[in-house]
Amino acid sequence: MKHFSKSLLAVALLAATTGAANASIAVGSNTLSEAYLSVYDSSRGLTFALDLGLTMGDLVLNLSNDTFSKSYDLAALTAGSTGGKWSTFAAGLNSATTVYGVVASGTAGKLFATGPADPANVTKFATTQLASSAANKLANHIATVNTASIADNAGAAVLTSLNLSAIISDADTANTGQHDQLGPFSTLNGGKSDAAADINFGQAGNFYYYGGNAVPVLAAQQWELTGNTLSFAAPAAVPLPAAVWMFGAGLMGVLGLTRRKNTAV
Repeated sequence: MKHFSKSLLAVALLAATTGAANASIAVGSNTLSEAYLSVYDSSRGLTFALDLGLTMGDLVLNLSNDTFSKSYDLAALTAGSTGGKWSTFAAGLNSATTVYGVVASGTAGKLFATGPADPANVTKFATTQLASSAANKLANHIATVNTASIADNAGAAVLTSLNLSAIISDADTANTGQHDQLGPFSTLNGGKSDAAADINFGQAGNFYYYGGNAVPVLAAQQWELTGNTLSFAAPAAVPLPAAVWMFGAGLMGVLGLTRRKNTAV
């Protein structure tokens, strides 16, 4: 599954020499770098990866915009894939042993990553040097994901707009984008395990913007992977229980009665 055909290798070499095309997931820019999804089922030792086409520029612009949202039908998006169909991965998925994460790597220590549910547990990088090193490590990992994506979709053009996918096994060639092999996903950013954190399948996870050694910014939106759908949206407001409204109405009534008594006196 991980071998280039001669024709595909020629295409890849031509792209590298002419600069006419890029790898699937764009990196190296604080505006054009793209986010990608990584899903890992430890019971099968399989990683599903997908370029989401969502850019760093859009993410930064909409950090506080709770009306900005995205929804991805993974089965539909990857229906034309040669070796990276979500339907293939999902057919044997064990939800109890599956985790996911979303990351994007910019430059100069700027990156996005899923992280802990409690923002108070998310810390900044100690120095800009450490942040830059983390962004570079993440970019290097994304390059291995690109390799797997192209190998799994033989004959595909090498274009960022294709949003290519891949299914990578723990037994595949080392450093081809495995989620939890040779540098686990949760430790991609050096020793800062709260960046690029794993989220349990079926649960929502926060998304943080790391900018050098500044305090990470919590995005208004959360990621959630359930069934065949990956969503990026602000969490719905939790409605107050009916009992709270009844208590409030009762309290206002008591206050009104007390006020009338005081006025009468």
